[in-house]
Amino acid sequence: MSIKTGMYSFDENSGKIQVYTFKEGMLSAVAHDLLLDVTHFKVDLNIPSDDLASATINAEISSNSLKVVSAMKDGLQQNDTLKEKDKSEIEEATNNDVLHSKKYPTINFQSTSICKNNGSYHVAGKLTLHGVTTTIEFDCETAGENMLKGSVDLMQKDYGIKPYKALLGTLKVKNNITIAFSFSLK
Repeated sequence: MSIKTGMYSFDENSGKIQVYTFKEGMLSAVAHDLLLDVTHFKVDLNIPSDDLASATINAEISSNSLKVVSAMKDGLQQNDTLKEKDKSEIEEATNNDVLHSKKYPTINFQSTSICKNNGSYHVAGKLTLHGVTTTIEFDCETAGENMLKGSVDLMQKDYGIKPYKALLGTLKVKNNITIAFSFSLK
């Protein structure tokens, strides 16, 4: 399916943005990979004509809106692993120690090009995260009749973010994280 001409706006009610983090370090066996939901965002997709060269994507994410969904193991959610207190502590550390949400309240993305690529769409653009702007590229595709989805891997250090660590560095979050998204085109 191709995306039709028009203006689309997505938020937490019509789409999903999720962050996957991965553990490492000497004590990683007792730690957890994590799945977090972004609970406040706005994404505008404007396709003014059949020519994708004129299409644009603009996204704004509240950096303090990441909420822990669950621990992950082998790509599967482990819903009973984390207590509410654990989730709150992780969210507080994410906001205060990792993203510094008070200083950098928004994460922004602005596309610079969108082109069709073998049934999917290749997107390039500028991502501003933690006060640093870099160029990123990713692919997205339509799923079923009404869904647009994709993902992008980011390196936290590229944005001046120190990956979280605890217990004198024996427990760490890997530098690479994955951002996945899906939006309903209805």
